[in-house]
Amino acid sequence: MQVSITGRHVELTDPLKTYVDEKLQHLKHSFDHVVDVHVVLSVEKIRQRCEVNMQANGINIHGSHETDDMYASIDGVMDKLNRQLKRYRAKLRKHMSSHGQRKGREIKVSHRVIDMGQGQEELAETQMPEVVNHESIQAHMMTVDEAVMQMELAENKTVLMFTNADTDTLNALYRRSDGSLNWIVPEAA
Repeated sequence: MQVSITGRHVELTDPLKTYVDEKLQHLKHSFDHVVDVHVVLSVEKIRQRCEVNMQANGINIHGSHETDDMYASIDGVMDKLNRQLKRYRAKLRKHMSSHGQRKGREIKVSHRVIDMGQGQEELAETQMPEVVNHESIQAHMMTVDEAVMQMELAENKTVLMFTNADTDTLNALYRRSDGSLNWIVPEAA
């Protein structure tokens, strides 16, 4: 497990780092597939906040907690992460016992960010918009319940592309501004 700790407006003392490491080791014992953990400790006036982003077994888990004591904030976020991991493990166990091994394929999806030329009034007919960023992602095979769970675990994720295990088609979940989730499913032509 690779751990990085960042302090914003707070001095990272050795006892504070040790406390965070000990708490993370408890999480690692309860869920052994944790790969990467990034902890951000920040202080704003009297609010002391701890945020944790964790990659575990192909999922991203995010948690944050804010109190007037940094150690209490660390305890609070670790409790939240522990509950999320327990819920994930229970769903995983339930799914594997009822479905066995999955069959199907994962689909590679291309994601492009296009610059529409905000400063220009109108694009010429022959001018194509410029691609600012290009990324390829794997649309992993999962059920809709698993996709919803991943969106709940990663509070900062807005879109999730996945291959539906039931229909073997590319589906998408996205988070609306009001916090609700929308599920996009292709229809037969």
